[in-house]
Amino acid sequence: MQCYICDGEMEKVKKDVETTWKGRTIVFRGMDAWVCSSCGEEAYEPDDVRLMQGLIQGTLNKPEYPEVMNVEEVADLLRVSNQTVYNLVKSGRLPATKIGREWRFSRARIQEMIAGRTSGEEAAGLAARLDEGDEISASDREIIARHLAEMGQG
Repeated sequence: MQCYICDGEMEKVKKDVETTWKGRTIVFRGMDAWVCSSCGEEAYEPDDVRLMQGLIQGTLNKPEYPEVMNVEEVADLLRVSNQTVYNLVKSGRLPATKIGREWRFSRARIQEMIAGRTSGEEAAGLAARLDEGDEISASDREIIARHLAEMGQG
């Protein structure tokens, strides 16, 4: 491969790639890189660049949910629509407090429900696909809890 800067010969090597994103340093170990023997220019395969970008964005762009959440934040956390959150509140299956004209939710209480540490009736309200009276299966609870843990919220 020829260098696009100086037309020198590029050699494929394994190297550690260090980058900074929003004030944090990230190191990718053992990445394939094309390095020019003349000018030192580095190039990476497009798939490797997409992988690094995806990992950075996936790990550093996690939403930080406040202790007291609004409808939009709860919908994002549960991966449902705002209307589903309103429906769950209306049916009494999702605990909420109305402050003025706005609904507010305790993040800790919602996470307890997802983790199955509250009553089955409350937990059932979190799965929009379930009918009234159905229970969330243990495997669904595990998936939701794992998702929250990956997001740093569990």
